[in-house]
Amino acid sequence: MSQAAKPLSEGDIAACNVIPAFETSLRFGATEDELTSQLGWRRQALLEPDAYVSGASTYKHMELMFEKPRYAEFVIAAARAYDAKSLGVVGLACKSMPDIGVAMACHARFQKLTNRTATYQTTLAADGLHIREHRDDPRLGSQLVSDYTLLVAVRLLSLLSDAPIPVRAMYSRRARLPAGERAIYEETLGAAVTPGATFAELVLEPTVATLGVRKADAELESYFRGVLERALPRPDDAPRLLASVRAVIRDHLQQGAPTLGRVAQVLGLGERTLQRRLQEFGLGFQELLDDTRKALAEGYLKQPELTLAEVAYLLGFAEQASFFRAFRRWHGMTPQAYRTRSSAP
Repeated sequence: MSQAAKPLSEGDIAACNVIPAFETSLRFGATEDELTSQLGWRRQALLEPDAYVSGASTYKHMELMFEKPRYAEFVIAAARAYDAKSLGVVGLACKSMPDIGVAMACHARFQKLTNRTATYQTTLAADGLHIREHRDDPRLGSQLVSDYTLLVAVRLLSLLSDAPIPVRAMYSRRARLPAGERAIYEETLGAAVTPGATFAELVLEPTVATLGVRKADAELESYFRGVLERALPRPDDAPRLLASVRAVIRDHLQQGAPTLGRVAQVLGLGERTLQRRLQEFGLGFQELLDDTRKALAEGYLKQPELTLAEVAYLLGFAEQASFFRAFRRWHGMTPQAYRTRSSAP
């Protein structure tokens, strides 16, 4: 195991989301001392109002449990420990919605109030209702969490509708699944589990979206929607904050790519405070850095007097090759090809 993750951060995941997994792991070989030393998770801290943990610590938790016997049984038991309140106010709001489709839309809109490590997309296709997860981190713990999250989703949907959820297929980001683990998941879901997918994904029967929510309550739905809308970050100062961050990045690029800490210092903010405020607008610092470089690169390449090496330097890249790789990622072509295309009449 690598060093413990920083667990209690300003962002990422509301602690209520991880308490079922925390409690279940104690029944499957983990100890509270181990969870504290490896993850920084302490029961008292997790139970505090408005407590949060980092996404990194949840990945390390899954990696820790993966090394213990009966991992797949742990995953199923932890998923079954979830109920609507495990998702905080968003989960409770979903319980008041008229049907599963509306509840899923509610979760998609407001889930970042309690979990910012992934996003979910629901689409209706010819082969069924797809719930696809988007999670960028490639490490094993992230892949394990993806599988776990899909199993939790089936559990929560079944609680909302008070009926079994017909699953057609599950796709895992992991390159391979041990036969025993795969068999347990397939028995639980009643459907095939396929490894090696680009995205973690569930395929459900199309009729799932029309299933009624057994505790639907129009009055509570209206109340919860108001609470959640007010809890969303207000965009009032977003343009000013983002413009300030971009300006600092731009002014420091010639000394190399600035860090989050350096930008926060220039703006007179704490590093965690700046990170949290950016997350409130659905943005990360690296995303802003990348986007600022991309915009500047497009402008610089329209100035023929600048060589490609000079553009790379102005963007804070230590090597011209790094700039070329980044530009291919942005535009799918080399900087020279972009320059030639932009200068064509």
